[in-house]
Amino acid sequence: MEKEAPPKSVKPWYLARPVLFAVAAQAVLLLIAVFIVVIVPSLDEDPDFTAARTIYLPQRELQHRMSMAEFQQNTQPPVMRERLTTSALLPETMPSLPALPQVDAALPETPLLDADALLGQSGILGALTGARTESSTVSFFGVEDRAQRIVICFDISTTVKNKVERAGYSMERIREETEALVVGLNANTLFGLIQHARNYDLFRDYLVPATRDNKEAARRWLRSEFRTDGMSARGWRRGNPNGIQSVLAAAFLLDPAPDLVILVSDGDYYRSTGGGAGERVPWRDIAGDLRDLQEGLVEPARIHFVGFHMRASDRSEANSLTRRYNGTFREFR
Repeated sequence: MEKEAPPKSVKPWYLARPVLFAVAAQAVLLLIAVFIVVIVPSLDEDPDFTAARTIYLPQRELQHRMSMAEFQQNTQPPVMRERLTTSALLPETMPSLPALPQVDAALPETPLLDADALLGQSGILGALTGARTESSTVSFFGVEDRAQRIVICFDISTTVKNKVERAGYSMERIREETEALVVGLNANTLFGLIQHARNYDLFRDYLVPATRDNKEAARRWLRSEFRTDGMSARGWRRGNPNGIQSVLAAAFLLDPAPDLVILVSDGDYYRSTGGGAGERVPWRDIAGDLRDLQEGLVEPARIHFVGFHMRASDRSEANSLTRRYNGTFREFR
């Protein structure tokens, strides 16, 4: 009996050969796929995503053109018309200006007026010394004038009171006439009031503008301070000599100086330098004092005199004095 031959041994690589073929086949397929998917498209040109610069929108372009046409129609420039001229009505050359006087505009070194005047409802410019004042018409017991700075000096002594009553008037009537004069002044007219016998009393120490407040203050002063009994009050100022001479000095020393002074009296003036009965004031002394007081003024102040039952000599002297200073003399008998 023949013995069976032993089986041949199989080499290991023979067993792994199918696996290797399969792996090799998959590698080849993978390389082909990579070539097709990655390498081959990279050789082509990249796509160009572009569009034309002008995009035609027919409907919107039409609406835009219609809107522009409407806008241009509404904004048409106005029709230009030739302007009217009046050159034919005017002379070829204008006349030359008249020569104006030269005015010194320097302000004097004087203090301001009181606060009431500065706060008045009108006439504020006239409250400053040196500012332009305004003339007012003055009417007082038949005396007519126009002035910018007015001072009234009342003789309220007993003799004057008696003579005023003999003439058919009263001291109250003098007060009422004064009130009417003050009320009728323009706001920038300056005024002052002085009552006197031997001594004297001032409404203010300076001239004030005739504002509403100052007019009302003057009325109160006349109602409460103006003496109608023929007696001066205690505390009145006393000059040396006292009497009409010190009164005139006080009137012309008011700031600013007056351009119109009205004297109310009987012309029978007395003075004293001490405690005696005093003496009669000669008219030549009154005239001399007035001459000295007016010496420094640019234009002398006008002097008016309103008298009551005067002596013949006093009447003549008062009349002469007022004529010398362009004033008016009126007497009531």
